[in-house]
Amino acid sequence: MVDMTKFTLTKHDDELLAIIRPVINHSHEHQILARWAIDCLARVLPKFRSRYPKEVILDRAVDTLELWIDDKIKMWDARKYTFTVLLLARDMAKFDQPYSHIVRAASHCLATCHVPNHAERVAMYVVSAIKHINGDNEQMIQLMENERRWQIEHLNTLMSDRTLSQPT
Repeated sequence: MVDMTKFTLTKHDDELLAIIRPVINHSHEHQILARWAIDCLARVLPKFRSRYPKEVILDRAVDTLELWIDDKIKMWDARKYTFTVLLLARDMAKFDQPYSHIVRAASHCLATCHVPNHAERVAMYVVSAIKHINGDNEQMIQLMENERRWQIEHLNTLMSDRTLSQPT
């Protein structure tokens, strides 16, 4: 696990990448990664919804990814909405940097339908959001470490149970 005292969005977590990188596009494991990305995002979405209760773009992004997972829409159709989410992230970064990280996590979450490696960025932006939202809180590092630990454990659980939502 990355040393959270030195956490940065530019430093990959080798433990996460060891699980994510071998995943092949459009495989069952790709769908599992997309579900994991949704689960990671869901851990910070309540904070976003509390602060921006009228903003629906993130919920639509999750709904769109779920449609892709369930084979109800094509990847290219799902991917198109990432640009709407990115636009919100760019705008929000001008006035609320911490919460823009949650929006960026949502963008990568949806982009996971296109490339599995986007799932790692969801995890990274979720940890970054926790860092920035909690600021100088003395337990910030512990919160970040707990989140990363959960992310890795949850991903390992989902990947080891490959029968989860296995297409019939």
